[in-house]
Amino acid sequence: MTPRRLLLPALLTLAAPAHAQDRLLGLRAAGAGATFETLRLGDGVRQASLLGGDSLRVRTVMQLSVPVTAVTPIGGAWTLDATTVYGTGEVEYDDAGGARRTATLAGVSDVRLRATGRLFDEALLVTVGANVPTGRTELDAEQLTALRALAAPAFGMIAPPVGQGPSGTLGLLLARQAGGWALAAGASYEYRGEFAPVAALVAGAPSVDFRPGGVIRGSLGADRPLGAHRLSVAVSAEVFAEDRLRAGATATAPASGLELAAVQLGPVVTTDVQLQLGAPRLRELVLWGTNRWRARFSRDGVTVPGSSGNYLDGGVRMTAPVTARTDVFTALDGRWHSGLDLDDALTTAGVSGGALTLGLSRAFGPVTVQPFARGQLGQLRFTRLPSTSYVGAAGGLTILTRF
Repeated sequence: MTPRRLLLPALLTLAAPAHAQDRLLGLRAAGAGATFETLRLGDGVRQASLLGGDSLRVRTVMQLSVPVTAVTPIGGAWTLDATTVYGTGEVEYDDAGGARRTATLAGVSDVRLRATGRLFDEALLVTVGANVPTGRTELDAEQLTALRALAAPAFGMIAPPVGQGPSGTLGLLLARQAGGWALAAGASYEYRGEFAPVAALVAGAPSVDFRPGGVIRGSLGADRPLGAHRLSVAVSAEVFAEDRLRAGATATAPASGLELAAVQLGPVVTTDVQLQLGAPRLRELVLWGTNRWRARFSRDGVTVPGSSGNYLDGGVRMTAPVTARTDVFTALDGRWHSGLDLDDALTTAGVSGGALTLGLSRAFGPVTVQPFARGQLGQLRFTRLPSTSYVGAAGGLTILTRF
């Protein structure tokens, strides 16, 4: 295996922020899709109300996402890709009086642009990325209520249609061959803009007016054949500059611009392992696992108890040919997230669960059509609230073309 086969996957892990959407890879490609996801939360999960008054009970979470991606070459060494997504989400809940209510959030996300250059016989990869703030950057009480459920890491849903403000990324990745190993090492810096409600909610912040600082990322990757199989391992770390949390931007008061706190997020370390098995009569058989650990963060120099967490995901995926142009694919995934003990919000909940995906891939010349269906179930864990089971279903269609 040449080093260049490791470069691009490693760079995606290194240079892309955690909320980045999936992208197509290739010299020239385009794709679009639609995915509908729904989750039912047992007897409901009690959450603090952003509308004032008593708490509410979240019952059902639904979202329709339509991502669009395009990739094109720029000269002989550079590639430009652009990604955006339209989404509409709905959260059903019971208010304090027991009446059924609905909170919705809909719109187009930011447009993410990235140029990738392969230099020095592809031993060096350079990436320059920018986030164009086309998404929603103001949320009312209803939209924020929906966001708190749609953005919960425990659900693993496609990122909700909320803007993140302007941001930019610059990254470098070096690769070389060492014996039977293809090795890669890289670093990147991301400047983040002035709006990050999802980051604030996941961090357990009391306000969504979150002014994030920059992020420095580093990664190491290694890949080698093991007989008929192939092993890939990558470790990455993120170090955050100081963020600013401002008063206002809650459900009941407009932004005042008054500073509440200086927030210092702890480092995040992610380990990815993938084993591709050479199995007869299968086009692909892959075992994979990802562990993401985040250290505790501090406010105004004081460490916040219960703000560290561990997120473990893994599974197996398999692709089997049916005809020369048709494949059947399946994936069995599991997740265990410790969650954060600092509160009982959905965005900081722990989870134990699994999902089964079945799909079909059919090629029509340069166009590939991939319908799929997925079912999942699991249990949410909270610090003070009782555990709650959930069941979910999803279905969708992806259309890809390369030319």
